[in-house]
Amino acid sequence: MLIFKRKTFPKEMIPRGIVHVHEKGWMDKNGMRVWVEKVWSKRPGGLLKKPALLVLDQFRAHISETTKKCFKEVKTHLAVIPGGLTSQLQPLNVSINKVFMREEWNKWMAAGNHDLKPTGRMKRPTLTQVCEWVKTSWHSVKEEIVVRSFKKCGISNALDGNEDGLLYKDSEESDVSDCEQLSFINSDSSTDEFLGLTED
Repeated sequence: MLIFKRKTFPKEMIPRGIVHVHEKGWMDKNGMRVWVEKVWSKRPGGLLKKPALLVLDQFRAHISETTKKCFKEVKTHLAVIPGGLTSQLQPLNVSINKVFMREEWNKWMAAGNHDLKPTGRMKRPTLTQVCEWVKTSWHSVKEEIVVRSFKKCGISNALDGNEDGLLYKDSEESDVSDCEQLSFINSDSSTDEFLGLTED
């Protein structure tokens, strides 16, 4: 689910998918309710309400009583990552987020012909463009990368222990492999601001 920092829903044409708005641009209890209803409940097996496990970090909207109740209604057990360990135990952070939309951003920057503000600064990409980047980027992520990320975090490893070594695989080696498979250009760090998507 994409969350845009704004008070009202955008009027421009947004590609199909789940878009949410929040005044501060982050997830809250209402956003979690929307995510459970429109995303989590519609995953394979979600409509049948088969018991499932969801791994979340300790962000307060993820673990509020309201959110826990929503997950209980859809038979989902929560595993909460202890503080400070998201970068090691959250599959998206381990292998995917670092390079997720970098290629689409780089293509847009290289294309040139950007509109300028009266101050001469380049205008930000439109919300439609950002939605398209996310969609294109997600479709570029290979299933093997997602599977490996879950195994590296110890979430879906074989019960007989034969995959336990994946937990200790050098993360730098894994990141390089992921970058090559995604054909994305690696950023200097995962905490870099994603240029053009922040307020001036």
